[in-house]
Amino acid sequence: MSRFLKLVHLSCFVSLLAACGESTESIAPIGLENVVEPAPTVDNKNTHLFIGTGSVQGVYFPIGGVICRLLNRDKVRHRIRCSLESTGGSVYNLKELRAGNFDLVFAQSDWQFHAYHGTSVFEKDGPNSDLRAVFALEADPIILLVKQDSSVEEFDELAGKTVSFGYTRSLQHRIMDDFLAVKQWSSENFKEVRPMSDSKQLVQLCDGLIDAGLLLSSGLNDYLAELPSDCALRMVSISGHSVDEVIQRHPYYRTGRIPKGMYLNAADDTESFGLGATFVASESTSPKAIYHVVKEVVENFRDFKSLHPSLSELDQHELSNAGISIPLHPGAIRYYKEARLLK
Repeated sequence: MSRFLKLVHLSCFVSLLAACGESTESIAPIGLENVVEPAPTVDNKNTHLFIGTGSVQGVYFPIGGVICRLLNRDKVRHRIRCSLESTGGSVYNLKELRAGNFDLVFAQSDWQFHAYHGTSVFEKDGPNSDLRAVFALEADPIILLVKQDSSVEEFDELAGKTVSFGYTRSLQHRIMDDFLAVKQWSSENFKEVRPMSDSKQLVQLCDGLIDAGLLLSSGLNDYLAELPSDCALRMVSISGHSVDEVIQRHPYYRTGRIPKGMYLNAADDTESFGLGATFVASESTSPKAIYHVVKEVVENFRDFKSLHPSLSELDQHELSNAGISIPLHPGAIRYYKEARLLK
């Protein structure tokens, strides 16, 4: 699973749920007995949703647990019950979904695109035209870092400077390659582009050996925690026409915002773009069940967002479109239209 799946411990997740509020409308603390193995019901007409998530230590497993908790608490009313399984990540999830072993799965937005079109690692499998989007989750934008006293205020001012975008085959480097292609830039626009690890980028940035480094927002907090106290950095926004164009050319990208104060005591929001997380199903998955999945998430949206910092910037109006490059599931469309979240 990619690094945009920021690791959390399940114990922390349970604590977050317990702290969602005192109102009886808040999501109650979740027990694994209500998630992984929901109690069977006597009504054999019930729909049983099986969700493919990610690592138990990752973000998607607890998020899947909350979705199951929301559905299972009202299973007598809507006759839908839910269970989940920890998995190896997006590619595995999408292959198992196609094989009929899952009803819904979490997937990184680019893998969603490739599975639908039968490209990249899905080329041998061919297009999965049955794949449908349910909703978008958090963005994982690339973050451009410079020294606090740097003169660089926007990306174009990196021309002629020494930079690093991570290892050549790293995710942020591949995202930057797409961005540079749109700008019709190459390595020749810089004094030097040095491939290196994320941790080494910060060391060389602090030592003044490079003028800028590029990390994914999902890993930023861990690396910043290791910064020397005398190394002051700041973030530079990546926005404008070129970002709009790269998203148009590669629709699995989306914009993302780092709120002021979240990192490096930033006085202003930082705008950027990158990949995101999505929740997808097969078209054959029950429209009624998908309708209720979306309904439960939207109608408990404040509590849902509080589960993890990566969800804090979720916007209801982006659920149906941010980083989604495949058709929406009919059940999701029905709820989004009822809730006026989709025209």
